[in-house]
Amino acid sequence: MVRHGETDANRNMIVQGRIDNPLNEKGVAQANAIAASFIAKGEVFDIVVSSPLKRAQATAAIIAARLGHPAVELDPGFLERDFGDHDGKPIDADYARAVIENRIPRMERHEVLEKRVFSALTALCARHPGKRILIVAHSHVIKAVLVSLLPPTEFHYASYLANCSANHLEFKDGIFRVLDYNQTTQ
Repeated sequence: MVRHGETDANRNMIVQGRIDNPLNEKGVAQANAIAASFIAKGEVFDIVVSSPLKRAQATAAIIAARLGHPAVELDPGFLERDFGDHDGKPIDADYARAVIENRIPRMERHEVLEKRVFSALTALCARHPGKRILIVAHSHVIKAVLVSLLPPTEFHYASYLANCSANHLEFKDGIFRVLDYNQTTQ
């Protein structure tokens, strides 16, 4: 799983949620850099999947083109979390506490987000058994996976996840496992 490249909202520390912002110049460069990193490491993917939001689609399209994939499959199961009353507002210490405590009004609850994301992941793996899949998604989509699979002392919903970071998972015998996370080209 790769988090989308930077947007102006990311740069300005604003919660985007379902707001459909495009990549900025740095985000385009980050997408090219992660694609180059995959090529340099010999990482090959059979399928490229993306959230339907612009910032994820653009990141996926750049990576797919660099890796020689003709198409990107869109999957709404990987849409960013609905942050309810906090969409468009600053990311600060109060926001971080409220997210961890699952108490932002009208925000998609942790358990709902985790169920949605794991349902999408499981369905994707069932549609493409034995394939290496690159998913371009969003911070809290990836965090939903990481907080479910890693110890809470290691990762939580307010943990930093870099734009265009690679987060490698394995799905074997019906079980997801984190191989590494928050790997960047910087």
